[in-house]
Amino acid sequence: MSRPWRRQKVDAFTRRISDFSEDKRRHMPANVKTYDGTRDPDDHLKIFESAATIKNWPQPVWCHMFNYTLVGNTRNWFSKLPRRSIDGFKELRKAFRLNFTQRKKCAKIPVELAGVKQRQGESTSAYVERYKDECIHVKACPEILKISGFMNGINNPELIKRLNGRVPQTFEELMKRTRSFIQGEAAAADSKKGYSNYRSQE
Repeated sequence: MSRPWRRQKVDAFTRRISDFSEDKRRHMPANVKTYDGTRDPDDHLKIFESAATIKNWPQPVWCHMFNYTLVGNTRNWFSKLPRRSIDGFKELRKAFRLNFTQRKKCAKIPVELAGVKQRQGESTSAYVERYKDECIHVKACPEILKISGFMNGINNPELIKRLNGRVPQTFEELMKRTRSFIQGEAAAADSKKGYSNYRSQE
């Protein structure tokens, strides 16, 4: 009971990768950013590989640290990889490029983002994920077009009002404020639900 506890993980890594551990604490270099699938996957790989080479990480650490950079759609992609299918960074790199570079090749022109609208009955969070997925297919899209396309596509009046009150300057800021709005809505709904249950019990 006194030993450090680690949750048993069953994921795409083989045991020699997933069970690898060292006493040394590893830190991600500041120039390696998270990857959500909206930027060039090859650029992300080059930056990460350069940093990992300089750090002299063992191969299992390459795999784990690269996995930490995946967020959003890319995290979902990794979770759906076949169990115990990745036995080294070479295989992880190949699977990553096969999925995201192939999607990048189906390039669209930036103005096509203007046609991505929130559907009737579609939640704001679902629209966010779909819009980000569409951004993957647009090559070298200016930030302003990604921002305006998103803002013109949403149909939530309260979110539109908040974003137009102070228009985000970057797509990252836009996503951050939208996620904050979604979390606020969810918290308010939970609070309202709890109050309703309390009243019914009374």
